[in-house]
Amino acid sequence: MSILIEENTGLKVDRKLNLGGTLVCFNALRRGDLDLYAEYTGTGLTVVLKREAVSERDKVYQLVKEAYRGKFNLIWLKPFGFNDTYTLTMRRKQAMELGINRISDLEPYIDLLIPGFDHEFMERPDGYPGLAKHYGFRFVKETKEMDPGLMYRAIAEGSVDVIDGFSTDGRIPAFDLVILEDDKHFFPPYYAAPLIRADILKKYPELEGVLNKLGSKISDETMRQMNYEVDEEGRKPEDVAREFLERNRLI
Repeated sequence: MSILIEENTGLKVDRKLNLGGTLVCFNALRRGDLDLYAEYTGTGLTVVLKREAVSERDKVYQLVKEAYRGKFNLIWLKPFGFNDTYTLTMRRKQAMELGINRISDLEPYIDLLIPGFDHEFMERPDGYPGLAKHYGFRFVKETKEMDPGLMYRAIAEGSVDVIDGFSTDGRIPAFDLVILEDDKHFFPPYYAAPLIRADILKKYPELEGVLNKLGSKISDETMRQMNYEVDEEGRKPEDVAREFLERNRLI
């Protein structure tokens, strides 16, 4: 978004990265400390609006779009295209040996498997608390709470057996992991889209057209590949982003 704005307008972007999560960014946006950031529709629905999860993609988008405009004077622009939904993930070999393909298949092994989840997943209603209630079971062994950056290494090395993850994470194929099917449809869709203050859009109306150029341009597979290049190949995010924009003739 930053590169797109700077290359298509006369505006300079002040990037504030690694802020720590949805509520930090959302509250900063409302206070005026931020002007825009990328948010996920499912997160907006369950974490900010505190509504029940809904599985229909377009319905979730319309719900958050209308509610945010009415309650917060914040505007959702067009989604980028990828659905970065939460997942539960296992080592492929172990999942095959135990015959685990779906989240429901975990239940017979809840006293055997060691879960490793990040702090946000442990706290969010669309994370472990809601998942356990929806599926009707919790892991017996104590959950290892760890940084998201450490979870994939931990599961690859065998110190945990089940982790939360994101469907577009390039480390899933890199570590030969498998995503478990959400067979009871707990996780809502998480389509990323620009979220911007209405006053900023009024002041700089050109931003809507510029940011909407990204609408439906990034598939799950494309996002997974770009994440892989950053996480596993050590490339700079801004370099990968600029290449994508140039390749798609957006700048």
